[in-house]
Amino acid sequence: MLKYYKNVVKYNENVQYGLGIITGWKSTDMILNHLSEDAKKKIVTCGNLYTKNGINYIIANLFLNPHITELIVLEDSSLQNEMAEGISAFLQFLKTNELTFEPKFQFTEENLLEFSSYFKNHIRVVKRKDLEKELEQIKIPEKNWCKITEIEENPLELQHQIPSEKVGFTVRANTVYEAWNRALKLIHTYGYFKPSDYDENQLELINLSMIIRNEDLNNPSMDGVIDVTKEELEEYEKNILSKAMPDGVKYTYGNRYRDQNGKDQFQYMVDTLREKPFSRRAVATLWVPAIDIEAKEGPCLDLYQAIIEGEYLHLLTYIRANDVYNGWPRNIYGILKIQEELCRELGYQKGYVNTIAGSAHIYERNFADLEKRLNEKSISFCEEDERGYFTVTIENQEIQVTFYSIAGKELRRFTGKSALELRNQCTFYISNIDHAFYLGQELMKAELALKNQLAYVQDTQLDLNSKKKTLKLK
Repeated sequence: MLKYYKNVVKYNENVQYGLGIITGWKSTDMILNHLSEDAKKKIVTCGNLYTKNGINYIIANLFLNPHITELIVLEDSSLQNEMAEGISAFLQFLKTNELTFEPKFQFTEENLLEFSSYFKNHIRVVKRKDLEKELEQIKIPEKNWCKITEIEENPLELQHQIPSEKVGFTVRANTVYEAWNRALKLIHTYGYFKPSDYDENQLELINLSMIIRNEDLNNPSMDGVIDVTKEELEEYEKNILSKAMPDGVKYTYGNRYRDQNGKDQFQYMVDTLREKPFSRRAVATLWVPAIDIEAKEGPCLDLYQAIIEGEYLHLLTYIRANDVYNGWPRNIYGILKIQEELCRELGYQKGYVNTIAGSAHIYERNFADLEKRLNEKSISFCEEDERGYFTVTIENQEIQVTFYSIAGKELRRFTGKSALELRNQCTFYISNIDHAFYLGQELMKAELALKNQLAYVQDTQLDLNSKKKTLKLK
């Protein structure tokens, strides 16, 4: 019987000697189901290599199961670039015996040399369409490639992060670039360090809401957003917008969206809002319980909801698991395209796009790049408060605070003798911390001026040596 470390696909457990198949993001079931029974008899196991981190488990599992004596790597045209990086890193390791991945096991130099020396001569890179033919030609050595060896995993070191609200974080920004950087800063500072389903550690925030107000899709804010090119985004758009199903793939976001059991959910959303612009039923779901609760891999992006408010169409999305460093920049541009299509079809202006991530995370493989980015770049969370702004004056021996909309319409007026008294009245009308700090600063200045008979002018440094004089304020 086979022994495995985490998350390895078991297949023919009773094959005495055989081979393992390594693929990227392609479904292992779909690969195996297309093979003849004779071809399958040579296969011991078949599993996905999602990232460079997975190389750890390939090596450890082959030491634990040395009757797997041959490897096949399937070429993969997947849209996931990280897959290609994982495969490339594995092949490079076999060629050079140099580590390009972070060791998760206590490998010795002798372990690694023994592994690479053997498997660099016992591995084939094969196109999926040629797999059957290749299996027919392979002769399996009828002896173990090494002694059965159990290799200890490095212990997981949980880090204590800065305390936070635990659930419910919000980022607001005009562009994808601004939102992305602010989200990375939040996860880096407040994320909880824990394992993941992919045998790789992560920093995680629960329920991160990211709101994009004004991204220009004709000139996307790509500068500094990892290695995402405009061409790559255009390719990703096909995945998220088109109903086409590439060969060897169980699902795409576009197929779930545009052709779920013959139903076009995009058209449903359009028809629903065209008939009733106030409807709350313009929802598209990409998670299919009958399929996904049994699947090893289900969609991360699960729901769209379009809501019309006045002349604007807002799009809300729910993402159950969101790799913010690598996945979100691609996700958000596809989602923005969906909003654009809905607006074009219905004749509304583009409002806000809001992605809500149940699990917003950054994988350990990106920690070094993340640290470098945050050290090199000052990330500001200061921005205009969309609820409105305040003016502060001193009138009739009282502090007077007037609250205006962004358009300049007076909404509320408050009076009091102290900053504390006015804070309690104004707090409800503030949506961001920067604005709260600013108003607190001005209220404290006004209180000092009132108590000490000093002149007060908003946004001007308080002169503690001045005498009170009559002020004319605009």
